Amino acid sequence: MKKSISIVLSIVLIACFTSFAVAVTQAEKDEIVTVVNKTAAMLEKEGKAGLDKIQSIRFGDNNYVYVGDMTCTIIAHGWQPHLIGKSIMGIQDDTGFKFMAKLMEGVKGSTATKNGKTYYNGATWVKYRWPAPDDKTKFKNKIVYAKGCLMGDENVFVTAGMYE
Repeated sequence: MKKSISIVLSIVLIACFTSFAVAVTQAEKDEIVTVVNKTAAMLEKEGKAGLDKIQSIRFGDNNYVYVGDMTCTIIAHGWQPHLIGKSIMGIQDDTGFKFMAKLMEGVKGSTATKNGKTYYNGATWVKYRWPAPDDKTKFKNKIVYAKGCLMGDENVFVTAGMYE
């Protein structure tokens, strides 16, 4: 009986310490927020011309950004350009969690007005499970940050994140 309890406790402790070891650090979260804010500011300044730069934006361990409109149609993607023009609102992870719907809920959580145009400018964190880049059969936790902004006269959102 004592051996069984020891084994269970060991497994629990290993699981706890493993999750701490792979969690996204505050510095990494700060980096994600910074890249999203800088990208949003660029799009606000340059308008649609700024979309041409999305493909080259990288941070951390080759992480990227993507931009979508308020229907969750991708308009620029730093890693999977084949998604451009596709709505990903209904996409879900392996547990059935519709993370893009949750992300859009956060982006649409607040508004601002600029040059007489009201737009969504909410910001949010969303955590979900997604196939690992090195092994598509294994799912890992991924955390993303999104923020709404005004690109010219179009309301868009900018998102970036990383695996835990």
